[in-house]
Amino acid sequence: MKEPPARFLEIFDACVEQGMQVPFIACFASRNGSVLCVRVTGEERAADVLAERFEPEGFTMPITGMVLDQTGKVAQVTITAEQMTFH
Repeated sequence: MKEPPARFLEIFDACVEQGMQVPFIACFASRNGSVLCVRVTGEERAADVLAERFEPEGFTMPITGMVLDQTGKVAQVTITAEQMTFH
């Protein structure tokens, strides 16, 4: 995966704005069992897939995400069709 989906990029941008430092380890999961874990590096936000498993329909809403930065700071986010909510 060269570049993560747009919604994920918005999350990574928000994490940087909150003072988090790349590289990030990010995991996203939906209740149907679809999971994506990536390592995001640098300003170009290239993503290396660490683990993935997708059901035939892909991610279903809501998607729960966790982003961990190099200092140990964590951001948790819920993605719905209408919005992203940081917890």
